[in-house]
Amino acid sequence: MKQINEVWEIYRSCWSETDSKSRLHKLANIMSDDFQYKDPNIDLIGSIQLADYMQEFQNQFEGASFEVTDFNVHHDSIMANWNMVDAGKTVVANGVDFARFENGKLKQITGFFKETD
Repeated sequence: MKQINEVWEIYRSCWSETDSKSRLHKLANIMSDDFQYKDPNIDLIGSIQLADYMQEFQNQFEGASFEVTDFNVHHDSIMANWNMVDAGKTVVANGVDFARFENGKLKQITGFFKETD
């Protein structure tokens, strides 16, 4: 379980990583070769596509980051509830990610989110 927590923390931190080469390197090290990511806006495959999507996020929401509010693990799956906060740490959205791991690496993430009122 410790390894899953560490991988998830690296993944979460990549959403705020401003160095594109560092972000891609970190993602490539924690994801399976056939990694899949889906959320209401996109369906993509691989660390390069996800790194590009994270860059688009940073361009749109400068200074935003994610805070995990609840984290549950069983077997090779996790459910992580989170808040997206702006640069002033005000919650602007929240959601949940479901992820599957394979051989200690992220295999698939499906995210659900909504903006707060």
